[in-house]
Amino acid sequence: MKKIFFLLLAILPLAALAQNENRRVSIEPHAGMTISKMHGGALTRDETWKTGWTAGAELEIPLSTYYSLTTGVDYALIGTGFKEEKEQYSSAKSWINASYVYVPLQIKAYSPGVKGLAVHLGVEMGIMTSAKAHAKMTSIRTMDIGDGMSSVFLWENYQRKESEDVSGKFRNIIYDIPVGLSYEWRNIMLNATYRYEIRQAISQKINNYGFGSNAVTARNHAILITLGYRFKL
Repeated sequence: MKKIFFLLLAILPLAALAQNENRRVSIEPHAGMTISKMHGGALTRDETWKTGWTAGAELEIPLSTYYSLTTGVDYALIGTGFKEEKEQYSSAKSWINASYVYVPLQIKAYSPGVKGLAVHLGVEMGIMTSAKAHAKMTSIRTMDIGDGMSSVFLWENYQRKESEDVSGKFRNIIYDIPVGLSYEWRNIMLNATYRYEIRQAISQKINNYGFGSNAVTARNHAILITLGYRFKL
């Protein structure tokens, strides 16, 4: 995977020379939301989708009338939610926020029949910047009315929040395959991308107490939806 990524980086200057004269190099700042969850044996609770945000910029270099090479940099807050735990008078929500800086390299193919519509596919390297586990506990508790007495009719909502740095459980570098669809209208770009992680975010060896060891893993699944504006250079 590393060899493929750096080979594509190496051909970037050559690709710039092959661009069609009728099209121009452009840069597109963009921002939007992420929808993500993690899945794998390293997680011991039921996962759910959570939302986050992303921002970055894309450089597009035309190769021909319908094909372009794109690269850039993106910051994305992804991770996973967990199924809410409920009891009679209390509940607990928990989630993991994992943030990455991504460097993608993709081929973009424009539709000859629908102006502005394109699909893209490539490879991407992600550098983890932080990973934190969060929890919010909510409960109903009775109020002390004095003399050591309490009343079930006098109650209040009580909330407690906790967070923990779990970056030590995550790999610093991951690789994934981004695939997506974009549409351009008057230089306004709407883009949706799914990232399939091929080097999993978590891979830890578990000691089986003298019977060897095995690896437990977890993979990010992330959908990014962004809105941007293309500036031609």
